[in-house]
Amino acid sequence: MNRWAKRDFDAHRVNRKKDKIAILGGGMAGLTAAWRLSEPGWQNRFDSITVYQRGWRLGGKGASSRGENGRIEEHGLHVWIGSYENAFTLIRECYAELDRATTDPEAPIRTWDQAFTPANDVGATDRWDGEWRLWLGRFTGNDELPGEPDASPADMTAVRFVERALALIIDFSVSLRAMGDTGLALSTSAEHLTPQRSLDTVQRAVLAATAAMADPQPENATAVDALNHALDAIRGTLDYERRADHRLTWTLLSLITATVRGVMADRLMTDPRGFRAVNNEDYAMWVLRHGAHPDVLEFPVLRAMYNMVFGYEKGHLERPTVAAGVGMLLVGLMFFTYKGAIFWKMTAGMGDIVMAPIYEALHRRGVHFEFFHRVDSLHLDASHQHIDAVTMGRQAWLAEGVDHYDPLMRVHGLPVFPKRPLAEQIQPRADLDGLESHFGSRDDVETRVLRRGVDFDRVVLAVSLGMVEVVAQELIADRPEWREMTEHVRTIGTQGIQIWLRPDHSALGLAAPAITTSGYIPPIDTFSSMPQTLWAEDWPKHDDPQTVAYFCGALDVHWSPTIDQTAYVDRCHQIARTEAINFLDNLVGVHLPGAVTENGFAWHLLAGVNGHRGEAALATQHLSVNVDPSDRYVLSIPGTDEYRLRPDESGYENLVLAGDWTDSGLNSGCIESAVLSGLQAANMILGHGRFHRIRGLYLP
Repeated sequence: MNRWAKRDFDAHRVNRKKDKIAILGGGMAGLTAAWRLSEPGWQNRFDSITVYQRGWRLGGKGASSRGENGRIEEHGLHVWIGSYENAFTLIRECYAELDRATTDPEAPIRTWDQAFTPANDVGATDRWDGEWRLWLGRFTGNDELPGEPDASPADMTAVRFVERALALIIDFSVSLRAMGDTGLALSTSAEHLTPQRSLDTVQRAVLAATAAMADPQPENATAVDALNHALDAIRGTLDYERRADHRLTWTLLSLITATVRGVMADRLMTDPRGFRAVNNEDYAMWVLRHGAHPDVLEFPVLRAMYNMVFGYEKGHLERPTVAAGVGMLLVGLMFFTYKGAIFWKMTAGMGDIVMAPIYEALHRRGVHFEFFHRVDSLHLDASHQHIDAVTMGRQAWLAEGVDHYDPLMRVHGLPVFPKRPLAEQIQPRADLDGLESHFGSRDDVETRVLRRGVDFDRVVLAVSLGMVEVVAQELIADRPEWREMTEHVRTIGTQGIQIWLRPDHSALGLAAPAITTSGYIPPIDTFSSMPQTLWAEDWPKHDDPQTVAYFCGALDVHWSPTIDQTAYVDRCHQIARTEAINFLDNLVGVHLPGAVTENGFAWHLLAGVNGHRGEAALATQHLSVNVDPSDRYVLSIPGTDEYRLRPDESGYENLVLAGDWTDSGLNSGCIESAVLSGLQAANMILGHGRFHRIRGLYLP
């Protein structure tokens, strides 16, 4: 380039109008997009980055707040899997950048490893001889840490899945000898003892499958045949095995062996679609087709996987279903690639540990937050090529002299989100509690319309899928792929229960102090003991809880924008209360045997119960009924994967998409999927490739 051309180029670069970025929605996907877009030097590229958020909290389905006695109140149960590489990378970068040790030394949580604690005690509930039993599995930790700056990517391909699954088959077969009364010895270690003679057939199948892995394009006939013999042997054993603990492990062998057989028989290792090639089948039906014993349908690990993604067709609890490819991907990530621990639990609320630090760091970077802005609709320009305007309801005016809303308060020195707006920062108005709900008051202080070229140039649509049907009606009417996505990719309501109890875990009979279990009777099928959060609350000494129990599950109530919304909300809350009381009175004993009496739940053990019993006692605890369109959980139903839009597939030049409902490559409702989507959305705006600086390869 000659000097005159360079001068013209530099002048153009200096005079070029910098884009304004509008991020609609402050959930994890929107915050992740803001995080990448606002990296150092962002002001040289963009004029502004603004996050618009309904109500006063950030986090979406991951939001939490503080209620009475400073207690943590969540949308539901949140634990991070040790393979969430992108989510851990972001949060570790956030804590390092905040440098609270220097900038906020009074904060009790200053580093990421103070914010998260490893959790390797996992329970499985199983029905045996007419009674529900709890099995404790202690997973082996390792020396790795999630989100390490220079770590190699944790790709979960079909090839890697088979490699790790074969090792796990041997490992679990050895556990048949190692098992004792304390539970299953669960590990992904490659070390093993010589198995019993009854497992010789399984060993030979593993050897044949391992040998087949050396062929880059194997027909796999020998390996598949050997796996068929192994599955026959496992099936024969299960037909006469009556020892509950041994039967559990044999069923697990059947599940994993059938999965390996399916990957090889369906040639997923050489299919360019990878796991995606079988996403039109249900995972359980797929493993049955490949020789699994029928008992795997009731196997607690399989049920737990369905529970983890609230996998119920059209929300019907009697019809569990999850796409086979997504199911394998989740199993592989959970069992085969975890770092440090299979689960990591937050040491306070998710809003405290994740959302508040991200907000603080983004605010320092110069990202602007417009709280109390409800997105109502997106509008197209005349050419139908751009988002031309966004209509919003401004829910509240800031108080006189307040130039921006600061959403955080402190409990024990920790920055947290409050249960209600901080009234001193906004002008008085009615129905403050309803400002976060789609079903709340629409008595806005004004209608605000953002204009392209004035208020924004590029838009990140980071609302949840349930809200897409509400705010993107013009787009749905304009493009068939939007109609197909909203018709085929569905959501489900959820419910969460938190109870605080004065006795400690030993008195209550917990299998382990911080156990997490799933696979129990729906709808309230998942439980976690979260004692590591209690330090962050502020209970009076005479009523100080030693245990806090989190429960969650699906809420089987259909929603559409056309039904009576008030009646719908009232019905959902009544169903959730009824199910919660029934669960505590009749079913909680498998988790908390010391909290059960001959008359039902021991309500008097609750902290803060004030002498109440039954429904009145439940009202003193925390019941989260997540039926707002923005709170509904996206499903991974067979046959729907193809209808998800990628973050770069909006069809409009100035619009990218972010959320766990997009085709992010993980394609399930979880924090890692939201982070992946937010990163990809930002990469599109920045002009990078979709997977630029993204860890792991999932669904191609």
